[in-house]
Amino acid sequence: AGGGPDDPPDSCFRTNANGDLPTCSWDGSSWQRSYETATPTGGGVGGFAVLFVLVVLAGIGLTVWKVSTARRMARESGMSEGDATAMALLTDEGFEATYLASNLRPRPDPGAAPAAAPPAATAAARLRALRELLDEGLVTQAEYDDRRRAILEET
Repeated sequence: AGGGPDDPPDSCFRTNANGDLPTCSWDGSSWQRSYETATPTGGGVGGFAVLFVLVVLAGIGLTVWKVSTARRMARESGMSEGDATAMALLTDEGFEATYLASNLRPRPDPGAAPAAAPPAATAAARLRALRELLDEGLVTQAEYDDRRRAILEET
């Protein structure tokens, strides 16, 4: 029946109605038998759900950062912010491509004068173009005469 610290009783080796074995311990004078009651944890689904939400939030945060950074780089280099956004979102290497393009492109100089307009066509070139319009029937003789007179008066 067991009586000493080295000789546990047979009851320490019998299962209960649920099939659980007891935990037996010697308290110095007798054997104490107890059954652990485990509470179901749901198989770790709660932890997985938390991890999933964290991963989704990290992905959203990374995407927002990539788009805002790509737009800033595009704006600072004079590129299209919409194109930079599309590249960052829709391609695997779009963010890196935007970075490279913005750094390889010369920065616009805010103090520089706007590019000069192309030189105006000479009177002779304008008269030739006007003659071609008349020959093709795109202007009438009266329109041709009026416009020719205006070109000659400008010179």
